[in-house]
This record gives sequence, structure tokens and C-alpha cells, in this order.
Amino acid sequence: MTPDAETEPYRWYRGVFFQATVVGCCAFAAPGLWNAMQSVGAGGQQTPYLVMAGNAVLFSLMTFACLGGSIVINRIGLRYTLCLGTVGYVLYSAALYQNNRYGTVWFIYFGSAACGITAGLFWAAEGAIMLSYPPPEGRGRYLAYWLTYRNSGAILGGVINLAFNYSGRSLGKLNWKTYIVFVVLQCLGPAVCLLLSNPEQVQRRNGTRVKLLQKIPAKMEMLETLKLMVRKEFLLLVPYFLYVTWSLPYIGSYMSLYFSVRSRALASLVTALAQILATAIMGTFLDWKRFSLNARARYGFIGMMALSGGVWIWALVIQSKYQKNKPALDWADSAFGEGWGLYVFQQVEFALTYNYGYWLMGFLAKEPAEIVRCTSVARGVEAAGQCVASGISSTKAPLIVSAGLIFAWWGVALPLGFFVVRKIGVDHVGAESYLPEAKKVEEPTEQS
Repeated sequence: MTPDAETEPYRWYRGVFFQATVVGCCAFAAPGLWNAMQSVGAGGQQTPYLVMAGNAVLFSLMTFACLGGSIVINRIGLRYTLCLGTVGYVLYSAALYQNNRYGTVWFIYFGSAACGITAGLFWAAEGAIMLSYPPPEGRGRYLAYWLTYRNSGAILGGVINLAFNYSGRSLGKLNWKTYIVFVVLQCLGPAVCLLLSNPEQVQRRNGTRVKLLQKIPAKMEMLETLKLMVRKEFLLLVPYFLYVTWSLPYIGSYMSLYFSVRSRALASLVTALAQILATAIMGTFLDWKRFSLNARARYGFIGMMALSGGVWIWALVIQSKYQKNKPALDWADSAFGEGWGLYVFQQVEFALTYNYGYWLMGFLAKEPAEIVRCTSVARGVEAAGQCVASGISSTKAPLIVSAGLIFAWWGVALPLGFFVVRKIGVDHVGAESYLPEAKKVEEPTEQS
């Protein structure tokens, strides 16, 4: 950083809010719209098995891409890594269109593989940006703000899904025209990424600067990542990160097998709105200065995991019932509410655990470079779990098996995760605590 950089006037397009908005728009165009397609159940297809097999390929490759994300970021930077990471999502959506309209199978596997490789880089980069660019005292709110954009992709996707599929009262697949809109919107992702500022250009309102990442050889970066992976607190959190995304293939299969096309389209809209509200509340609480950092970490974790346990007990009850009578439910049916409402709570539960996991990572990094490694490792573990879960869902194994496994992961993640959470703010205070205060950035004037 040059001396001039510390005294230059504040520019809005270099501010943290604008950076979070750029990352949010990229998340909207890429994983947000991807989630919108998954939220209608297995990418909107009639049965989940082919799409889940493709997703197993996707997440197996994403596991390695996430773990190698810190190496790529170290070589080409956060901006270009994020840009590259959006490309595969377009191919994935195009593959769903081809399969839905023409029955093309090979493209599903090709699109899934391309998405897995590039999305792994996207996951690593977006997480590193959203943990390193905002100041620690506003990290929870900025994470919620970013996830609002990601969920907004699902909101728009839900509107599109419902508009094209409102007459689908029976089980089946989405209208093929739905996918064309998704492909067009996702093509905007790479262009939006180029608006992102590099770390040394970012200006915080509190006057501190984002610590620059030191360029080191790829072999050294890999060794540092491996060291992080075997650290005690990360080993204790492995079950938690496996648990976070393990549920997604199950709930996608659940929707596609038991609910009508239009009720699935409605679900993709309602769940996105519910996720935005839930993450906003969680983010506000995690930044609430009335409680100490340690108290916020502990209370947030316990409250979130209590909700999660209740959701999965509810899921086992409903799944046991559906296992016997295999319903085909539409919103006009009297028995519709209990199972459809469960899906909404499952998606909210996922959003909360996902949001909290990112916030937690920000306090486990002991130096700025570790923020990138932390997010890469955490997302790699999540991708590995989703890979195995997608593989299970690609078979015709009873869904109650998947629901039981998720509940078991919850039971393991709760006590082990708490061993780490109880030390947040005590032993784990985050990389920002090691940074010297920079000169305060000049507040914006009418001229600037």
C-alpha cells in the first residue's frame, strides 16, 4: 500500500458496501439462480435421479476446486477468480434446458463437471471477499446483505418458475421455457465480477484497510492449507460443515417426488423470502453489541441448532408417513400444508447454518491469508458432503434413510461444534485483531 492510498478521499465505488453489492449481484446471477432451479426439486426435472447423479459429479470436482481455491486466488487474485467461477453455472443451466426439452443426457454430466470446477473457485473467492473486506464489527450484517442477493436470485427464479408453471397441478417437470430465462441472466455474471475492486483499493468507513495477501509459491500455499486442515478446531468443525449442505439433495428429491409442479414453483419463491428474513435476523444478532462476542457466538449457535433439531425430527415424522402412502400433493389438497411447510423450514434452517458457518470462519483465521484458506477448506468439506448426499439421492434408496443420516450428522455436529464456538472471542478472535490501525479514510465531501 502506498502512503497516498491512506490519504486519498473516500470513493463510494471503493467502499465495502459497493464491494458487497458486486459480490451479491454475482451470487444472484450464479449460485442464486442455480439454487432457484434446485429449490423446485432436482433442477425442475420429473424425477431426481439423473440430476442428482450429475450433482454428485459436480460436488466431487468442487471439493478439489475449493481446496485448491486459495492457490488460484494467490496467483490471479480474488477479482479474476470470482469472474472465472461464474462461467460453469451457465453451462449447467444450458444442460438442464437440453435435457428437459430434448432428453439429452451427456450434457448433464458435462455441464455438472464444468460447474463443479468453476463453482469451487467461486465459492472460495466469494467467501474470502465477504470475510476480509468488511470490518469485523459489521461482518454479520454484511454476510446477511450478501446472502440477501443470493436469495434474491431464488426470489426472481421463483417468480419465473411460477409464471411458466402455474397450471401444473400434477407431478412432472418444469416448462422448458423457464430455463432460457435462467441461462440469459447467468450470462451477466462474468461482466458484473469485473466491477470488483482489488483488496488494496478497498476503503472502509472506520479507516482500517484490508490486509494484502502475500504472494507465495503454490507448493507453500498448499502446505499452509494442509496445516490448517489438521488444526484441532477445524477437525472439530468437519461434522458441522458436512451437515450444513448434506440436506440439500434430500430436500430437492423430497419436493420432486411428492409435490406438484406449481407447488414446487411456489416453494422456490416463498423459501427465498423466508431465508432473507431469517439471515437478516441472524446477521443483526451476531453484530449486536449488547452481548459480548462470546455470548453472541454461543447463543447464536445453540438457538440455530435447536431449530435444526426440531426441523429434522419433524422431517422424520413426515417422511415416515410419506414413505407409506407416496402422495402427489398440490396446494389445493387438504394434506398439503404440513409437508410443504416442512420444506420451507428446511430451507430456512440451511440458510441459518450456512450464514453462521461463514461468520464463524472469520474468527478462526489467525492472519489475513488464512481467511482465504479457511473459506476454501470449509467449502471443500461442504462440497464433499453434498457429493456423497447427491450420490445417495441419485439411487432409489428410501428418502427416510437420507433424512436419518442428516439427523445423525446434526447429533454429531452439535457437541463438537460447541467445543469451538465456546472459545470465540476468547481464544479465537480473528485475523483483524492482529492488524495495526490505519489512518482514517477521509469522509466523502460534496466534491468527491
